[in-house]
Amino acid sequence: MKKPYLFILAGIVLCAAAGFYIYLQKPSVMAEGSIDGKLTVMEENPWSLQFSTPVRKSTVNPKNISVKDSDGRKVDVSFRLDDDRKSLYVQPPAGGYPDEPSHFTLSVTSGLKTDLGFSYGGDTNLTFAVTESLPAFESKKELANYFKTIVKRQKAQQKAEFSLFQNSRTESSEDKAASGESSGSPHSETNNQVQGVDEGDIVKTDGTYIYQVKNGELVISKAVPAGSMEVVSRIPFKENIDPRHLFLDRNKVVVIGDSWTHYGDTKAAEDMIRRPVQGTAFAMIYDVADKDKPEFVRKVEVEGHYMTSRKIGDTIYFIANLYPDYWMADKNSDIDLRPRVMDSESGERLTPIPLSRIKYFPQSMQPNYTMIAALDIADPKGEFNVQTYLGSGNGMYMSRENLYIAVEKAGDPDKGDVSSTEVYQFGVKDSHVTYKASGNVPGRILNQFSMDEHEGFFRIATTDGEVWNEDRPSSNALYILDENMKKTGEVTDLAKGERIYSVRFMGDKAYIVTFKQVDPLFVIDTADPEQPKVLGELKIPGFSTYLHPIGEDHLIGFGFDTKIMDDGKTFNGEPRISRNGMKISLFDITDFNNPKEADAEIIGGAGTHSLLMEDHKALFHEPSRNLYGFPISVYHDKEGSEYEQIFDYQGALLYEITPENGIELKAELTAEEGRQKDIYESWENNVQRLLYIDDHVYTLSNQKIDAYSLDDFKKERSLMIE
Repeated sequence: MKKPYLFILAGIVLCAAAGFYIYLQKPSVMAEGSIDGKLTVMEENPWSLQFSTPVRKSTVNPKNISVKDSDGRKVDVSFRLDDDRKSLYVQPPAGGYPDEPSHFTLSVTSGLKTDLGFSYGGDTNLTFAVTESLPAFESKKELANYFKTIVKRQKAQQKAEFSLFQNSRTESSEDKAASGESSGSPHSETNNQVQGVDEGDIVKTDGTYIYQVKNGELVISKAVPAGSMEVVSRIPFKENIDPRHLFLDRNKVVVIGDSWTHYGDTKAAEDMIRRPVQGTAFAMIYDVADKDKPEFVRKVEVEGHYMTSRKIGDTIYFIANLYPDYWMADKNSDIDLRPRVMDSESGERLTPIPLSRIKYFPQSMQPNYTMIAALDIADPKGEFNVQTYLGSGNGMYMSRENLYIAVEKAGDPDKGDVSSTEVYQFGVKDSHVTYKASGNVPGRILNQFSMDEHEGFFRIATTDGEVWNEDRPSSNALYILDENMKKTGEVTDLAKGERIYSVRFMGDKAYIVTFKQVDPLFVIDTADPEQPKVLGELKIPGFSTYLHPIGEDHLIGFGFDTKIMDDGKTFNGEPRISRNGMKISLFDITDFNNPKEADAEIIGGAGTHSLLMEDHKALFHEPSRNLYGFPISVYHDKEGSEYEQIFDYQGALLYEITPENGIELKAELTAEEGRQKDIYESWENNVQRLLYIDDHVYTLSNQKIDAYSLDDFKKERSLMIE
């Protein structure tokens, strides 16, 4: 008698399981970026629908999905189903959406089906508004609901991860800048990427004095005459302040960095009632007309973490990212999640940014802020302008007219999704920053040199996929976008299985270095933005992490030497690659179709490294003598050992580099008395920067400044600044 009951019970369980499976397969659709049921899209940009299960491609047709205006008239949009068939992109009409009305409805009928034939129980209608400019939030509650929506989706994603039927993992050219520095003797300028756009650095000079931020203080030293250098003043900062960069503009010094709040302070305790302050990015202006007695002028702060900064003319631009405690919105809709700013001209309290200045990018739900702050340092009482956008960037490029922020958007590896990079373009004029357009390209950038603006077009180089991933092997590409950030041309599938290590744009040419076993240097012609093409390729051992132009026909590559190991050992089925010493390459690009390595220099062994490998501002250049220099820590390989290194010395190296004579070592700027006495290098003695004033070169570390003659490279004086 038990068997019939067992069969019945088994049948019930199977039916329940089947019903549960069918329930899970029931298709649902949502629009990315919908807040409280309201959706706003940009007039010229495509937007997407997200389906819970793959859509049957044959059912995507005008009968089953369409857009009409509020008067019932059909709008001639087009649709593109993504390769995963779970994302449907709605392309705007060729002539744009009608001006009136401003609201539209997308209708999805039950005829739109999944692979298993499931359809919607009834029609689904999504109402959306179209805007030409970025929308702002109308109330604090609406902003809080934005973050509540993000929390809700994150919870749903976490829940799905533990579902019985879920088996996926969570996606987890050196040019003199218009810096306005006072005119002393001929002197170094920061090694900037773009002519006329100065970059914040740890050291600046006006040709007489050296200004340096280090170990929580600003140090001003008189460097001329070199034989009698002296520290003339110091500005120590509080222990909660970390100065990162500075700018010099005539008799003004601007120090930029991060600060954090001690919650024991009275004001901080009051702020905690609202929401804890995570930290701020700040800019402090000092009048240094009297170098012995610098005077504080003004301090501005924005909540968040300092990312980078630029200076054009008298205007400083600095970028901060903020990750608010948005989870608080899930329990308290009245919480004020607006970022806060402070201006010493109007008081010492952090005050929330007006809602009208908090914009968001439709179709992008990001739980973080990017703040672009602009300040005219020539006008001490001028406006402190802060524009705030939801979504944070991991890369920034700036021309004299535009600022670009790159935001990497990770795909889901289990679904074969690729990463992509969203690029937002902002117009800059004086202290005003205005959003202009956005574009999207596959892959991810390396750094700021991956981006460039040339004759109205934006060029960007990316790597997609992973070098050692057989399922999604890497490839590299160059994309060109027009002034509206629409793609005009591309070169794809460069060096499959490798990734980009350095990029440099010179005129209408792009130079890209990739690497896995050897170093291919690609020369790409972008003169025709619609049809860029590879002109030449050079393969040599090693790779360059920074490319620097020398005239129009040569490039200097700074990077590492490598060799393929022949010991029979492999990594992922391929021969192992051993990194050797630092490498300098002189590339002859006179013949674009046939680039050549005209000369090369190998420095030390595998442990040798230089700050130049990670920071282009560490490069020294004295153009009248064709001198190039950089900080260095030199190690040599221990005989008989593959991995052990012996420390030799630290300091700086100077080379004369010319197309005619190649690469010639001119000087090792190091303390000979300390050579080979230490087992390891000393961080405090590491040279951070080199600069020249007139006929002297100066090396700067956290402890001292050393002055050498450029005629015979003999040390004339050491100035302790610790």
